[in-house]
Amino acid sequence: MSEDALTSVGSLESLVMTDLRQFTMKGSFRNMQQLLYLDMSYSLLKMSSIDQFTNTSALRVLNMSGSHLKAEYLVDIQTGTSLFSGLVSLHILKLRKNSLDNLHNIPGIFTPLGSLVELDLTSCRILQVASGTFANLTTLLVLRLPQNQLTSISKDAFHGLSNLQVLQLQYNSITFIDQELFWGTNELVQLYLQNNHISTVASNTFMPSSLIRLNIAKNPLSCDCELTWFRQWLNEVEGKINFDPENETLCSSSSLKPLVNQIIWSFHPFEYCRINAMIIVSACFAPILVLTLGILVYLNRWWINYKLYLLKLAIVGYHEITEDRNPEDYEYQLNIMFHDDDEWWVNDCMKPFLEQRMPHLERVIFGDADLHPGLFYLNAIYDVIENSHKTILLLSNQSVDDAWYMTKLRMAVEHMNDTKLEKVILIFLEDIDDDHLPYLVRLLLSRNKPYLLWSEDEEGQEVFWAKVQKSMRSNRQMNNVIPV
Repeated sequence: MSEDALTSVGSLESLVMTDLRQFTMKGSFRNMQQLLYLDMSYSLLKMSSIDQFTNTSALRVLNMSGSHLKAEYLVDIQTGTSLFSGLVSLHILKLRKNSLDNLHNIPGIFTPLGSLVELDLTSCRILQVASGTFANLTTLLVLRLPQNQLTSISKDAFHGLSNLQVLQLQYNSITFIDQELFWGTNELVQLYLQNNHISTVASNTFMPSSLIRLNIAKNPLSCDCELTWFRQWLNEVEGKINFDPENETLCSSSSLKPLVNQIIWSFHPFEYCRINAMIIVSACFAPILVLTLGILVYLNRWWINYKLYLLKLAIVGYHEITEDRNPEDYEYQLNIMFHDDDEWWVNDCMKPFLEQRMPHLERVIFGDADLHPGLFYLNAIYDVIENSHKTILLLSNQSVDDAWYMTKLRMAVEHMNDTKLEKVILIFLEDIDDDHLPYLVRLLLSRNKPYLLWSEDEEGQEVFWAKVQKSMRSNRQMNNVIPV
């Protein structure tokens, strides 16, 4: 057919051009303002541009079935212009048996069809239906999507189809129906889902109250407790909706054993899915049990901490690299430095502990009172630090504010760095805010150097003294490469 063969028939209302070996549209319909019916089915169609129907605004029916069309042929990707632009009066569009497998990736194909009533996409190899595919089709009454390869449908694919009455989805591979899939299709009368792969319908899936026909036959429905809601819904709408063929709506092999190959209406959830009293009782008592365990753990936290400490000691406590010298090889076995305001703790706590549990420590320096009287103050401090097996520094809010006491701490740390031995133990007598901690103390803590925290709890004190005893045994060599 020549390019100008149709240009002289502007008053034509109906045109049938089926089974053409090839027809190239080159503005062939530009003069057909009165054309109402156009059938080009089963012809090999080609087009020179996307603007083929801009002047056929009166067209009511367009049949392009089996015309070897692809989704990308229907839209100009660069401009977004649809092939159907201009068809403002189109009521029926038939595109069955075309290759529209890429439909979900190309939006806007049907957007110009604001008057469309029926859309036939049967056997178009469609894989997915995306959001917005049917946007602006507010007048659509019939949507045919059977015999495709649908596996998933976006939950809002049909939103906006407020006048839709017939939806055909049969003979696809749909496995799941989203709870909101039919939301907004309040006029839906007939829904066809037969011959898919649907095994269950989720609880509270929206089903339009306008339905009078639902075909879900020949799906592998799993008649178990997950299908309870759908089965109860079937009872609620019994007599209002036609489910024929009911004898082909069967329970699959994954159903409860007595229901395999039985019609779904033989599944009565109250017989098979009674509430498990044990589960309910367990759920009620679980929070109480967790709370009780939490209280027990809290009340015995120091005992648990102590046992965990012993466990850690048993596992890794014997792999430390320690100093060759023993406490007896030093002039002083222990040097305790403290602020004047903390002397009460030394007298009330530290001295009784040493007398009762470590009586073998006979050469102990208790603060400034035991310093060598013949030396300058700083020299005397350095002398006891250098010649002591261990130096314990007591930290409190008062001591960290004392410049002289921080000088003692700095001297002890410098000696520890010189000897590469962890000879210094920090004991916190109380909580000290992070903002109040001197930089040197925070630096020591960041390097995992030994420190202990005094507790007012009796069981906590047992753990504290056990750690003091363990720390007094030997001086570990410092290792700044492998983290503690």
